[in-house]
Amino acid sequence: MKVKHLYEVKSPNGSWYPFWAYDSRDAKRQYCKMRGLRPGDHWTGMSMLRARKVKR
Repeated sequence: MKVKHLYEVKSPNGSWYPFWAYDSRDAKRQYCKMRGLRPGDHWTGMSMLRARKVKR
């Protein structure tokens, strides 16, 4: 059974946004969906984002 963790995702010029996700890739996809970005885009997609797991 997969467990969701809290991740913070940040774009190069933005602030951190929290997401409950299975892994960092899932959190980045949720961020792209929220912002209306294409995940596969080289300049604005998942490759430009940073995701980190929040330690409790």
